[in-house]
Amino acid sequence: MSSPDYDVVVFGATSFVGQIVARYLAEYLQTRDETLRWAIAGRSAAKLNELRRSPGVAGQSVPIIVADAANETQLRAMCGQTRVVVSTVGPYALYGEPLIKACVESGTDYCDLTGETQWIKKMIKNMNP
Repeated sequence: MSSPDYDVVVFGATSFVGQIVARYLAEYLQTRDETLRWAIAGRSAAKLNELRRSPGVAGQSVPIIVADAANETQLRAMCGQTRVVVSTVGPYALYGEPLIKACVESGTDYCDLTGETQWIKKMIKNMNP
């Protein structure tokens, strides 16, 4: 099996928190002698391109992945390209389960910032039958 293209994909990168995460990664990596293969993802290529040109991210050649939280085919393709998905697409109880499923199926690590404890419990139960 080949190595994924990216170490981290920020999914929902054009959301308020997603923009903060993307800018932090871009700025952090500019000041370090470290290599992190990362990409930004979301449902709008136009908004992702705008983010890529914004202060803090501008000048980075950050790849873009178009994926909608409701499109399982796109989510599987995104997960297949990375080691870790950082999701800022909430509310997670409404939009999170297809991504969790795609991550489990592809062996991709997943993290988010949810505080939706009932949803977390449901995902643990559903993904570990």
